[in-house]
Amino acid sequence: MKTSLLVASACAIAVLLMAAGCTQTVQPPPTPSPLPTSVLTETPTAVLTPVPTTPIPVPTPVAPAIPLPANIKDTPLLFTISAPIGYAGATIRATTSEYNLLYKTTIFNPASGGANGTIDDNSGNYSELADSLTIFSYSSSLSVDQNIRNIIRGSGAVFNESTVTYNGITYIRFDVESDPYSGTPGETVVFVGNKASANENGYLPVMIYTMTPHGMLSQATYENMVKSFRYYTSRNIGNASGEETDRPPYYQ
Repeated sequence: MKTSLLVASACAIAVLLMAAGCTQTVQPPPTPSPLPTSVLTETPTAVLTPVPTTPIPVPTPVAPAIPLPANIKDTPLLFTISAPIGYAGATIRATTSEYNLLYKTTIFNPASGGANGTIDDNSGNYSELADSLTIFSYSSSLSVDQNIRNIIRGSGAVFNESTVTYNGITYIRFDVESDPYSGTPGETVVFVGNKASANENGYLPVMIYTMTPHGMLSQATYENMVKSFRYYTSRNIGNASGEETDRPPYYQ
């Protein structure tokens, strides 16, 4: 009796367990998290800077001044001027259409043609020498300085005008793109001395130099030559050092 009851109870429990197992809800497996999407990094495109087609100008070096150890003087005209080594001077009486005296002194290198190289013939025609500085000594009895300035201003040449003073002499300076007298191309600089700066004999200076493409003298050298020009009195010119300018007798 007891054995039959235990077996019946065990069977009943087994049936209940099976029923409970059949009604259990099956949980779905967890949804897997999506893998992160890889983002490709784009390589930046290089921006090419265009190369300028216009060449950048290279500064032209300024030729330095050379020493001026030579001293040249003209005793009758009461002046001295410094020049490069080996240079000399030649002074001639020049023709002029005005009623005044005019002398032309050329400071030049004799290797360029000699003293007579400044003169074509005895008719009063002159030729300019390369690498030379010309000094015109005008008698200031008339308004010569103003007339010369008017000639340059009315020549049609393009120029810059300024005022400078060296060794007590005041000049009107003209930087001209071509020779205002002949029209020859080349940078020409003219210094016209004021009448008030004339020396005791009544002469005033007009100095001219021209920069040519194949010239040997730098502009700085010419400028220093002009700055060295000096007047003396008739009493102290004899004490001034320097080699006298050559004066051809047939041109005096």
